[in-house]
Amino acid sequence: MKKLLCTVLALLMAAAIFLSTAALAKTVPAKDAVELRITPDHSDGVTLDYDEEAFALSVVEEYGMYRIAENRTLTLSASFGEGWTYSADYSNFFRAHSNRVSVTNGANGAKVFTFNAVAGDYLMKDEALTVGIYASAAQLPQFRITTEVPFSQIGKEEYVAASFELILGTKQYESGNYEGTGSIKGRGNTSWGQPKKPYSIKLDSKKSLLDIPKTKKYAIIPSYSDPSLIRNYLTYKSNLMLDGIGYVPKCEFVEVYLNGSYNGIYLLVERVSIESNKINIEEANADELTGGYLIEKDIDGKIDYANDQWFNCPYWANQNKDYFVLKEPEPDDAALKQQMLSYLENYMQQVHNSIMGTSGEPYTKYVDTASWIDFIIVQELAKNIDGNLKTSCYMYKQAQDDHLYMTAPWDFDLAYGNPETTWNNADYQHNDYYDCPDAQSPADFMAINSSCPWFDHLYDDHEEFRAALMEKYADYRSTMIPFMLRTMDSQGAYLSEAAVRNDNMWGKDFNAGNTALRSWLTNRIAWLDSRWLPASEPIDLNFALNTAGGSLEFTTSQHSFTGTVIDGRIAGASGNAGVDSSTSSVTLILDMRAGETLSFDYKVSSEQNYDKFSFTVNGSKKFDRSGEIDWQNYTFTAETDGSYTFVWKYDKDYSVSSGSDCAWLDEVIYSGGSGPDILPGDADGSGTVNVTDALMVLRYSMGIISELPCPENAEMDGNGTINVTDALIILRMAMGVE
Repeated sequence: MKKLLCTVLALLMAAAIFLSTAALAKTVPAKDAVELRITPDHSDGVTLDYDEEAFALSVVEEYGMYRIAENRTLTLSASFGEGWTYSADYSNFFRAHSNRVSVTNGANGAKVFTFNAVAGDYLMKDEALTVGIYASAAQLPQFRITTEVPFSQIGKEEYVAASFELILGTKQYESGNYEGTGSIKGRGNTSWGQPKKPYSIKLDSKKSLLDIPKTKKYAIIPSYSDPSLIRNYLTYKSNLMLDGIGYVPKCEFVEVYLNGSYNGIYLLVERVSIESNKINIEEANADELTGGYLIEKDIDGKIDYANDQWFNCPYWANQNKDYFVLKEPEPDDAALKQQMLSYLENYMQQVHNSIMGTSGEPYTKYVDTASWIDFIIVQELAKNIDGNLKTSCYMYKQAQDDHLYMTAPWDFDLAYGNPETTWNNADYQHNDYYDCPDAQSPADFMAINSSCPWFDHLYDDHEEFRAALMEKYADYRSTMIPFMLRTMDSQGAYLSEAAVRNDNMWGKDFNAGNTALRSWLTNRIAWLDSRWLPASEPIDLNFALNTAGGSLEFTTSQHSFTGTVIDGRIAGASGNAGVDSSTSSVTLILDMRAGETLSFDYKVSSEQNYDKFSFTVNGSKKFDRSGEIDWQNYTFTAETDGSYTFVWKYDKDYSVSSGSDCAWLDEVIYSGGSGPDILPGDADGSGTVNVTDALMVLRYSMGIISELPCPENAEMDGNGTINVTDALIILRMAMGVE
């Protein structure tokens, strides 16, 4: 028998060596695993050096995430060009797994990044799609504007002659530097009353600035209300990936000098207009009243009734009366202008009646479904307070075509949960105000509610429209939305050095603004995913709440806690979001000895001081929490032997929901035995001891694998180390040898 054991052990060692050789050549993934290729992003000024073939993980798609199937190490090197500096704050090298990441200095100022992927860890799909190394620019393009009058005397009504000089910074553009003349005037409504003012620019001749297609019509947008500075940029750049909206404004960042004085970072953007390289339609005229028209949805308070070409809107749903403004054409003939406005007012009534179902005509006769779906998705992603066809919403009509096309997403300074946006669109006189959410919470629909009857009816009353929207969102979820997440990092890095000057001048906090924006958008995407993506397989609540290998058993209430994915972890989530005067709870009962502990992680996003997450032990409340609280850990220690009933509750009061209106619970650990059962010899945690365990321990002792699923079961001879002797003991057990 001893000879047989030695023979079997020799065979095991040979198998282990063979497997190690195969692993060195090409590790064979688990049966249900796939190779996930990671393609790191990088900004201008960054060069990446890595093995593209080897930069991949073996993963299993599970619960809408990737479970890493085997240990791997991913490494890349990044070098930085002249004028570019590595941005540690904005680079994202597996940010959610920072404990598995190392960054070291390489030669000539390079950085070497290493990710030690560990089997069993979960990887969010967005994390896999948003790996990127980014650099800050020493100098942004300078845009110098000179006028003969002080800028304090420039208003919104009349253009003032100006000269312009554009000097490239660290980033290079094919259009190069620029010097020229033109005129400038103020623009905006609320923004015009702010200290850092916006301006419209009209060049004397069409010119490409910073590779924006040639045009005379530009604007410089200050983003004074946006501490991150990138809300508009983020929208315009990502929306270039839309399928249904054909035109999106082009833009780039500049540092502006007004009559020689520094005035901060602005966004240089082309103005929306009918041009061959913008909205390419033939303008309506006296012979062809059916189109084309460029139209803006607007409201009372923003319209100049004496000068704007306005006409009535067939609904009045917002707090301020709704109107449309004909932006182009602008006919000199007063009679023709009136004919056009009358035609458009009648046309918009037909659009309205078809959508509301009062005319018998199908909405598809007037609604260009593709562009409207894109528009709604864009506005809901940003949760734009103005994007529910309230103001700054552009559309056009073409000649001999009854369809109304959405176009040119515009003005997102107050979107994406901007903390300065403290109002909503509710008005009991004009709409069903109960369904109008606040602008800051990442939950609820901003455009699809009663403040915009067109979007509301299309979504609620037409299943095919809703299905097409959800299908398109699913497409953008793996393309445009990861691009948005990468753009927040890449542009945060790009602007970070120049942002110090802007912050000092205007009393802002660029880094804090970007951190808040990233957090908000991540939560917003998660909320939209829960409404618009097919549900992943259900996650067992016990699996969600326990730590790895844990076996605690929980019970839950009517509004059940459920397993969910959040922040790259599987956790339990309360189930009564939006349900007034309700409770969602989960309970655990344990017999504990004095000194034993129960610890857990929790997170809260709720209405401050009103909707609360609490933890009680045997009816005694240990804490309650509300507001926005990121993951915290809490530990309870039993003072005496006995039975303990633990209850975690999320209580909602009679009104108002804020944040995600939810509490999360995770990593519940009982020190007295919530971990896996100790079964000597069961190295793989299968619940039995067999030859596979012996082989696994042997490979571990030979250094072929770096971790064991259950190392606590593998140390057999009591010497404190796991070695070949332990493998032999386990082999004897598996073969039934005493």
